[in-house]
Amino acid sequence: MPFLNKTIWLRSFVTLWGVECKLFVRQPTAAFFTFIFPVLVFLLFGSIFGEASMWDRPDVRYIDFYAPALMAAYIGQAGLTSLTNFLAEYRLLGILKRYVVSPLSLGFYLCVHIAMQVVIFVISASILIVIAEGVFDLHFRGHWAIVLFVGMVCIACFFSLGFLVSGLSKSPRGTHALGQFLFLIMFFISGATFPRQMFPEWLQILSWGSPLTHVVTTFSGVWLGDPIAQYVNSLLFLTGITALSYLISTRTFKWEV
Repeated sequence: MPFLNKTIWLRSFVTLWGVECKLFVRQPTAAFFTFIFPVLVFLLFGSIFGEASMWDRPDVRYIDFYAPALMAAYIGQAGLTSLTNFLAEYRLLGILKRYVVSPLSLGFYLCVHIAMQVVIFVISASILIVIAEGVFDLHFRGHWAIVLFVGMVCIACFFSLGFLVSGLSKSPRGTHALGQFLFLIMFFISGATFPRQMFPEWLQILSWGSPLTHVVTTFSGVWLGDPIAQYVNSLLFLTGITALSYLISTRTFKWEV
């Protein structure tokens, strides 16, 4: 019986994952902002900063930092805007209401979306890496296993935040607006647009309260070859945010309007 239950669970997981992937592909806007827009932004900033060195690390080109920073920012965008928009639309159309009568739990649904976004993130990141390598001769100094591990921690954090925003918001329109607002604020103070060293001191201190700042700093750091032990505090912070957001989401998440 335990084996049968695991088989049914895996089959349900794969089936729902396939459905979610098909729904994503059928939305041209989502595909554009996932696969094409990050590349356009990267080429824009790459043409501005070019071969300039980072302020605090003269041995590292800014473009080598900006590529992983933009990938990290995409994780935040996927959790706070893409996921919240999907959930708001599913709730409005009554799709989530059908899930509530099934044996699916919020954790199961969260795992399915994380798995889907991991695949989408890998594809988007691969496209960006190929273009960055061809145009700017991108340098990678880290270890792929460590980078993927950090990426998984970051994805789990922002998807739990996405579920939290969806649970706290009272309307689909409010969910969309709140997700966009939080992401844009985090994005501009995370260091994924302009170096945080350019910020006034008070804003640098304030930015450490943003999960995306820790995501950008940690993901970019291990990408550039920094030891993961250097970012233990950031990883613990992100893990704590993940656990807290998930616990609150299980009590506030709404399956219907």
